Amino acid sequence: MSDSSQQINENILLEILVDQEFIEIVSDALWACGAQAVEVIDNLQQSVVRTHLGNDPLGQWKAYVEQFGSEMNRLRDWPVRLFAQQIDVANTWREFAKITLVESIALIPQWKKDEFDYTDSSLLPILIEPYGSFGMGDHPTTRATLTLALQNMRTVGDAPHILDIGCGSGVLSVALIKKFNATAHGIDLAATAIEASIFNAQLNGVEGAFTCQQGGLECISGTFTHVLANILAPVLLEGSVSIGGAVQKDGYLFLSGFTETRERDIVSCYEKLGFCYINKWEIDGWLALSLQRVSEHLLAQ
Repeated sequence: MSDSSQQINENILLEILVDQEFIEIVSDALWACGAQAVEVIDNLQQSVVRTHLGNDPLGQWKAYVEQFGSEMNRLRDWPVRLFAQQIDVANTWREFAKITLVESIALIPQWKKDEFDYTDSSLLPILIEPYGSFGMGDHPTTRATLTLALQNMRTVGDAPHILDIGCGSGVLSVALIKKFNATAHGIDLAATAIEASIFNAQLNGVEGAFTCQQGGLECISGTFTHVLANILAPVLLEGSVSIGGAVQKDGYLFLSGFTETRERDIVSCYEKLGFCYINKWEIDGWLALSLQRVSEHLLAQ
């Protein structure tokens, strides 16, 4: 077999060698970087954390570390290597993908669309193709964020205008656009996330209401009625002024991507910026928080 034929039949995965105590930190970073799934392989000396990050996994990881490495404990220190996996093995997870229900929303893997009962008028179907991004909509942080957003958008007037920070596959934006006739703008560091978001907006017929761009918090411009930030706790804290500043007066902010150990720090940080805590949603140990901006001007930290 020629080299080119072999490459077509292989997925290039990213592997990070890490001590046991830092597995959670590295795994969380990979989720934020655009991973659809993270595999941990335990060894005697160092464990291997493995994932798929699109066509340029090493470049994508280096770009993430360059931006956030100083905020994540020892993120720059761990050895990184590439691993070739046969595509037919890498795609076996698709066989086990399921339809995810979040209140009145049905998040449907696009290759499972024939399994959904479209006669059930109580559910709004959203088709999702994740590519190499995060995600399918079944991760606890995504479900918790969507739950809180659905609850709070019911109290807002016409045409919500949404900012989706760390948009992944665009699943949150697409679902909320279809549910509330909203408009949305997504930003994500991962090129695969932008590709997936554009595809999913088209797949669900909302491409006219959705825009997105590759990048970090520096991409934020203007204010929005609702801001979603399903990213890591260090980024939520370090970037709080940029994130909070994107929420218009009386608008809503939904934060997720962390466990209860970071809840107090995050709530305190945003309350100092003029936000009022509303409530939280917890799924499998992961939290999402909803807050409302009650101050016209962000307070100095």
